[in-house]
Amino acid sequence: MTIQTPQRIGLFGGTFDPVHLGHLRTAIELAENYSLSQLRLLPNHRPAHRDQPTVSTAQRIEMLEIATQNLSQLIIDPREAMRDKASYTFDTLTEFKQECPDSTLIFFMGQDAFSAFDTWYRWHEILELANLVVIDRPDANLSDWALNLMAKQADKIGDRIIDSATGVIECCSVTQLAISATDVRQRIANRQSVDFLVPERIKQYIVKHRLYSEARN
Repeated sequence: MTIQTPQRIGLFGGTFDPVHLGHLRTAIELAENYSLSQLRLLPNHRPAHRDQPTVSTAQRIEMLEIATQNLSQLIIDPREAMRDKASYTFDTLTEFKQECPDSTLIFFMGQDAFSAFDTWYRWHEILELANLVVIDRPDANLSDWALNLMAKQADKIGDRIIDSATGVIECCSVTQLAISATDVRQRIANRQSVDFLVPERIKQYIVKHRLYSEARN
C-alpha cells in the first residue's frame, strides 16, 4: 500500500490590482522555499483591511490567469473574490480545512499585515487552522505586539517547524522587487512606461481594456 504524503498548501492573498512582477517573483520563491504542492493565489473582492480595488474582480482574476499560465504550482483560487461581502481569512482557512483536512496549510502575509494581526477577524482561531509565514520587507518593522505574539507562540508550541502542525509563526526573506501596484497604477495614469514592472501580456491587457487611466492614491 502506498502512503501518500500530506499536501502542503500555501495561501497568498491580495488585491492584485494589477498583478505585477513583485507578486509573481515572491510567489515562485515561496512555492520553492516551502516545498509546496500548490500555492493558491487568492484575489480579494471586498478586502477587509485594504482600499477597494480600482478595476472589476473579473478583470483582476483574468490578469492573474494570464500571468500564471505557465506556472503550474500557482493556482488562482477565486473563492474570496466571489464573496459578496468583506473577505475574512478565517472563513477561507475554515473552508480549506474542511476540503483538505490532512493538508498542511501555510498562510503568507507581509510584515505590515502581521503587525496589525490582532485586528483581524477571529485571529486567535486562525492560528488553530494554519501556520503563518511573515514575509520580510526592508521598509517595514514588526510591531511590539507582533514580536510578543511570536515569542508567546514559540513558548506555547516549542520548537516545532512547519510540518503537519498548525500555529507555527516564522519569518522568511524573498527577493525584494521594489514594485507596488499603486505605483503601477499611477504610472499608467500619468502615461509613463510600466515595462519590466508587469508582465508584457499584462501590459497589453491593460492597454487593450484601457485600465487605470485615472489612478487613485
